[in-house]
Amino acid sequence: MKRGTDLIIGGELVLSGYILTDDSASWMWDNANYFSPALVRDALGELGEGQVTVRLCSVGGEVVAGEAIRAILASHPGGTRIIVEGQAASAASLLFMAGTVREMSIGSFLMIHNPSGGAWGEAQTLRKEADNLDKLAAIYATVYAKASGKTQAEMLAIMANETWYSAEEAISEGFADAVSQEGNASAQQPAAVAQMSLAQTQTIMADQRAKFLAHLTAHRSATGVQPARPPAASSGIPAMLATAQEAVMPNPTPAAPAAPTNPSQPLMAAPVDANAIMLAERTRAQDIRAAAQPFMESGRLTEADVTALISDGSDVVTARSRMLTTMAAREPMPNRVAPVPRGQDETETRRMAMEDSLVARLSRAEPSEAARAFMTHSLVEMAAERMGQSRVPGNFAAREQVLMAAFNTTSDFPILFENALNRALAARYNSAMPTYRRIARQRTYQDFRDHSTVRVGDFPTLQAVNPEGGEIQSGNFSESKEKTAVKAYGIMVNFSRQMLVNDSLNGIQQILNDRGAAVARFEESTFYAMALSGANADGPTLLETTRQVFNTTDLTKAAAAAAITIASLGIGRAAIRKHKSLDGNDLDISASILLVGPDKQTEAEQLVAPVLAAQSNNVNPFSGRLEVVTTAKITGNAWYLFADAAEAACFEWGLLDGYSAPRFRIDNPFGVQGTSMSLEHDFGCGAIDWRGGFKNAGA
Repeated sequence: MKRGTDLIIGGELVLSGYILTDDSASWMWDNANYFSPALVRDALGELGEGQVTVRLCSVGGEVVAGEAIRAILASHPGGTRIIVEGQAASAASLLFMAGTVREMSIGSFLMIHNPSGGAWGEAQTLRKEADNLDKLAAIYATVYAKASGKTQAEMLAIMANETWYSAEEAISEGFADAVSQEGNASAQQPAAVAQMSLAQTQTIMADQRAKFLAHLTAHRSATGVQPARPPAASSGIPAMLATAQEAVMPNPTPAAPAAPTNPSQPLMAAPVDANAIMLAERTRAQDIRAAAQPFMESGRLTEADVTALISDGSDVVTARSRMLTTMAAREPMPNRVAPVPRGQDETETRRMAMEDSLVARLSRAEPSEAARAFMTHSLVEMAAERMGQSRVPGNFAAREQVLMAAFNTTSDFPILFENALNRALAARYNSAMPTYRRIARQRTYQDFRDHSTVRVGDFPTLQAVNPEGGEIQSGNFSESKEKTAVKAYGIMVNFSRQMLVNDSLNGIQQILNDRGAAVARFEESTFYAMALSGANADGPTLLETTRQVFNTTDLTKAAAAAAITIASLGIGRAAIRKHKSLDGNDLDISASILLVGPDKQTEAEQLVAPVLAAQSNNVNPFSGRLEVVTTAKITGNAWYLFADAAEAACFEWGLLDGYSAPRFRIDNPFGVQGTSMSLEHDFGCGAIDWRGGFKNAGA
């Protein structure tokens, strides 16, 4: 049986061949050229937590498996240096995006295109399949976009056009970081390489492929592993596997490079070993014939099929894949029962439907149409289904064993369970409305470093254009000194074995509700601990003024404490309205929020309530102009006026880029006491200005 250690050569992870899901890999001969998520995960465990060098040469394969491997590599603690040697096409280009460092050999190429698949059935089934492929394309476009710095729309266009990149082009477009310097003398002269002829480019690519194959052959000879043999016809891959794989790409014909801008400058060619290339070509033809021989003897392939594969330059991995596709296309279609396509799309659809059903049950929401089929499934039944078991035992001990196996093997049930919990937790968290969000402006933190803030009035004032020359004067932003940062927080949460085995979703739901509300309360406490800090709870000290947010010098605090009256509110509103920007320009800010504690809530609500006045001097000027916001974090009689946070915020808060809610992460898989999960959250807040607020100590 093929193991993860088979992918390790010289202390490096070598990913060569077709990308398969773990299910599809179970059909293959152990020595065939392929790799799967489980094999990659096992290999990384053997290599340890330091940085791992990954050498990649693959035509692609099952795209969901490619994404699974990308996620595994991206989460490796020490990071990964991925080097494309030969090609990274289709699903292989997706997993290439996981590299902490992404390099390409000078003769390699990268191919990015839309995911593809197949279906058989009525029109509605085919339309659904097309919709699923569009959804997958949008998801994977996000992965490419994040790695390259492009937008999702740009990536969708690139994928739709099935775009091929040389090493230099991939670097220019942000998909790769550098040309690998290992064994490439010409890699130090990328400008010259760009002027190579088509024949020279093909020669270098062939040379790289020959070196890679020689590398694998040496490893097999050293370990006693015999060359790979394809499966016999009786145990070959079923025809419907073709619907679960991406269309096999033919060997590319690179477009001829543009003519040199200086015709007199000679083209630069890398040294070529003609004997090595002839030997590699002879070896390629022999390997293709050896792989095809059993299928030719059984009549499933013809001499014309094999000759075509040799003539068009297909490498051995591509040739084997195309053999499988050709044989699958010749399989007779069943007459009566329409087969359900198995593989990535069907598996992913069922997993997402199970996840949706769990979310619906945990959040008491209406399930989707696909989720309805799993609304009565217990956690144990879902775990058994994800492992391919058709029967669920009845006693507690046996059901516990099913869950333990699902959590501790390569099953995707832990991902399903974790995603469902996080979606339900996010729904509960987002339904909470802590008061600090009414008075503070939200931002997104890119990392854990200090972040500067552009504030109200910092944009330069427009200047008159010179009527004679039409010259527009330049202006500068007045730099803000205030900085805020996000911090990481976390705590362990345990789900007991009894709760999981007995499918106690009510108990799990209660934990989610408690944790979601608790995180919102934590944010509220953290924010007001900052906002009401310092002497007399007048807020943190600002770098710009070296004074607290609320002070009498800047007219952000009343000189004398007073109850909430028309007169005292009028003083506060006027003070906010008169504030100027850093450049001394009028801001004309209006107060819109009256923030009070519980002791002043009724008084505040009475003052801003509408009054049907018989006389003009009885009209309430604050009706409809001030919104009362109450928080228990304010004690005593103090009250505050704030402008709308979008207009002039005194404080800001935010989460780490990519996260919109707290999340669970499985820390310890299912064990004797159940499953331990870490509840993690990244939250930041701080003071950024004084111009949009006013405080009165109250009376």
